Amino acid sequence: MNLADVLSAQAITALAGPRVYPRGVGYHTDGRVELNVAGDRRMKATVRGSVPYAVELWIESGELEWSCTCPYAEDGAFCKHCVAVALQVVEEPVSILPPIPGPVDAGLAADVSAHIEGLSRERLIEIVLGQCERDWRLRERMAAEARYARGEGPDRESWRRRIDAAFALHDDVVVYREAAAWASEVDEVIDALEDLAPAGHQDAVIELAEHAHRCAEAAIGYVDDSDGWISSIEERLSALHLSASEAARPDPVVLARRLVDLELTSELDGFHRAAATYAGVLGEAGLAEYRRIVEPRWEALIDTTGRQSGDRFAVEQAMIGVALGSGDVDELIEVRGRDLRSPAGYLEIARALARAGRIDDAVEWAKRGLAEYPDRTWQLPELRDFLAGMFRSQGSDAEAVELYWQGFDAAPSLSSYRQVLKEGESDGAAAWSERCLEMLKTRVAEKRPCDEDKRSHVVPRPAQALVDILMYEGDVEDAWTIATEYGCDNDTWMTLARAREATYPLGSIAVYEREVLALIDRKKNHFYRAAVDLLERIRVLADVAGQPERFTVLLERVRTEHRAKRNLKALLDNKGW
Repeated sequence: MNLADVLSAQAITALAGPRVYPRGVGYHTDGRVELNVAGDRRMKATVRGSVPYAVELWIESGELEWSCTCPYAEDGAFCKHCVAVALQVVEEPVSILPPIPGPVDAGLAADVSAHIEGLSRERLIEIVLGQCERDWRLRERMAAEARYARGEGPDRESWRRRIDAAFALHDDVVVYREAAAWASEVDEVIDALEDLAPAGHQDAVIELAEHAHRCAEAAIGYVDDSDGWISSIEERLSALHLSASEAARPDPVVLARRLVDLELTSELDGFHRAAATYAGVLGEAGLAEYRRIVEPRWEALIDTTGRQSGDRFAVEQAMIGVALGSGDVDELIEVRGRDLRSPAGYLEIARALARAGRIDDAVEWAKRGLAEYPDRTWQLPELRDFLAGMFRSQGSDAEAVELYWQGFDAAPSLSSYRQVLKEGESDGAAAWSERCLEMLKTRVAEKRPCDEDKRSHVVPRPAQALVDILMYEGDVEDAWTIATEYGCDNDTWMTLARAREATYPLGSIAVYEREVLALIDRKKNHFYRAAVDLLERIRVLADVAGQPERFTVLLERVRTEHRAKRNLKALLDNKGW
């Protein structure tokens, strides 16, 4: 029995199922199958996408067998790549073919280049046509250029079907292990879309990019996007849409209407604040149309109590885009000023004012933002950096340093300490260092950790900052003293222990003992390995300290309390302990 005896369109459909079969047909039709070895009873091929997959079909004991290196086929499924190769058997039975050659080295590339320069026009046409039969992207690009030369556009319906096929499901969902392969196929279609623009079909690219955007939005519901593939796809589509719009210069009013719809109805961020992004393409007429559509919706979203509607954020962002696109700072202030919920709003207004040359107003808005949200220390660094830059540009270096001192005082940390020293270098970094340390030591002494802190392993911020800064300054012993009395996080304890091994090995052993037990409690093999490595360190230090029993007691405890953990026991046995 041969492959041709068991393979037919009906049999392939039954093997693959109604969802997978059409995608395999597309791969076969697009010429993505490259045969390596083919015979009556066995066929090997590479199916090309952004990621090439190796496919094999063969007859064994009278039955069809198959394999593919794609994730979908790992559990034995008859994937779209198998479909594409099987269709090659149905339509084009062939004899043994030579294997695909490897990569071309530099010397061979030079020989090929010289050979091509000497070829006749007829031979070059023959080669390109032959390659077009096998490479769908090249075929589409050549066809697009030909249509453009004749004053025709690409077959948009065919392109929409291709986009739909790329985004389509393998099954009910695209699980995590399949997501990368799924995204690579979408990326390949976007690569081909990018080839259409240089061929002169920017208008078609705009429409098709919008269609692909909607497909990407729908994919949120069925693709495990833990690694952010959809966001990456959307970024590419947005950039492609913008570049095509800049080249094609479509009717600005029509474009504005489409952009408003995309911005206000999409869950993705590709058209966020589109009026600002497309301002150069929209011009005055397009921006006016954008404002005409969005402004009434924005006004209607605030009820008589001033509370927010569920749609407010999207519409507000669209209005901010209009203000930014028009370059009207006062309009931006009016829109942003209605709902300043974080320091970011003040920063955006301050930056716009600075760009407009209204420096005093920019400084005032930045100061207001810092004063309004003093407790949101994690949101203030950018605003503080901006205001410090304004002070420096006005020759007020002392105000800039004081600003960073206030930031350190509000949220002491090693990074804010270093920023104070950097900014205060002209005044003497040593003096600022002393001021920071004195403040922290006073604050630490005033706020001893309570019993609740100790139970929940919460370390007061001043204590952690003081330990970090003392270590940064090389004062390990003072850092150890503060950590012992007030606490510090686990990573800092480990760093301190490493730093004191040579002089105080027993103190380091105490830290490592806690870490060994904590690692084992995490019940993963790589944590077991880390615990055993740390046990070896403890063994060496215990010998150096003249107290080898510190190691043997700990080892006995580990073996007794965790005797059921076979993988851990094996690691200990391998050490001969």
